[in-house]
Amino acid sequence: MNESTNRSRSRTKLLLLALIGFGPLFLAYAVFFYFPHLLPSTTTNNGELIDPPILLSEVDDSEKLIGRWSLILLETECGIECDQLGYLATQVVKGLGKDSSRVSKVLLQSDHASSVKQSGDAFYDFQSLKLTNTEALSQISKGRSGLFLKDPNGNFILFYPLKKAGKPMLNDLKHLLKLSNIG
Repeated sequence: MNESTNRSRSRTKLLLLALIGFGPLFLAYAVFFYFPHLLPSTTTNNGELIDPPILLSEVDDSEKLIGRWSLILLETECGIECDQLGYLATQVVKGLGKDSSRVSKVLLQSDHASSVKQSGDAFYDFQSLKLTNTEALSQISKGRSGLFLKDPNGNFILFYPLKKAGKPMLNDLKHLLKLSNIG
């Protein structure tokens, strides 16, 4: 009887150890695939995530932007808020402090659109590049004025409408630059 009791206790201990080891794995699998409503759906970014990201391949001289983070203003979509967005982009880059050299400011102009007259000094330090096709970016912005954030790999990843361009964009950029080893 003593031998069967020891065998029973050994099996119980083995099952308990297996449950401790594999239980969380099975629980996570069940929640992810069978109860997705229990997963958190919030994000920490303030901008609108562009999923899937749009590649930079349609911009003339796009190799100038590869390897750096960029705040991009699409001239055809900025309307009357162009100067304000240019000012906010400049302030955000200045607010990055020592990381400001890792971010460039770019004004994308369309080949077929007439150039918007820029007043003041809002765009004096922006790179000006030509974009051959603005349809994909226009679909993201939905006619709203705003800034796009491009990563060093050439992907447009976030869009910031005018109301979120400024402090929320600065917080996102600080977070991304802290985590990123490229650009």
